[in-house]
Amino acid sequence: MFFAENELSLELLGVFRISRKVQTTQKSHKRNYDSLSLRLEGSGKFKTEDKTFKVQKGDVLYLPQNADYTQKTAGEKLIAIHFINYNFNRKAKIEIIKAENTEYVEKIALQMYDIWKEKKQGYRHKCTSLLYELLYLLNCQEHEQIIDSITSDQKIKNAIDYIHTNYRSGSIDISYLAKMCSVSETYFRKLFKMIYGVSPKQYILNLKLEIASQLLQSGFYTISEVSDKSGFNDEKYFSKLFKKRFGITPKEFSKNENIRIKY
Repeated sequence: MFFAENELSLELLGVFRISRKVQTTQKSHKRNYDSLSLRLEGSGKFKTEDKTFKVQKGDVLYLPQNADYTQKTAGEKLIAIHFINYNFNRKAKIEIIKAENTEYVEKIALQMYDIWKEKKQGYRHKCTSLLYELLYLLNCQEHEQIIDSITSDQKIKNAIDYIHTNYRSGSIDISYLAKMCSVSETYFRKLFKMIYGVSPKQYILNLKLEIASQLLQSGFYTISEVSDKSGFNDEKYFSKLFKKRFGITPKEFSKNENIRIKY
């Protein structure tokens, strides 16, 4: 996001409260300013050439200048903040920020709107300071999420190292992996799937099958030897799982020189 830059030079153009009824898809009009908007109610969709964004209550939507998109709303109420950023990368793309403290973000946005609407002495300076406060809040949130991700990954690094070293030694106890990482088994399973996209058990199975495919591709081992070297005690069971994963049997795989598995 543009607000991750250490130096920002912003010019606030306006703060608006917008209500939209249900509308069909509308093409955007390219604008020479940027926009942050907070959904107070309702939802909408923004579609670019390669991606669709769905915004809901509490979401902060960032639209860079000259963004090209189509828009559809199911009925919305929002606060929109328009500004010019003289520093940021013009390759910036549309993004949605899931605010963690939605009440505080909403409070800042509504306060900005009220101050801008009343236009009392110094209103532009006050609103600009609140905009920087909002960006600071969102930047801190993003930074903490990155740190959390790194910390979580580090927490289970020992378990991953253990799996890759001991995948051949029979069944790996998931509760043992959790203890190794000093977390509960429930939390370990949740954390593992969040980072790797599969359960610990499926990760171990995938690892074994991928190693088996590499051994088969080498052409140096029999099916029985591959089954043993990749951590399977039962050749028949190994063949069944291999076919389920790759669509052909180990024997068919080993005979086909044109097969190249993508991991």
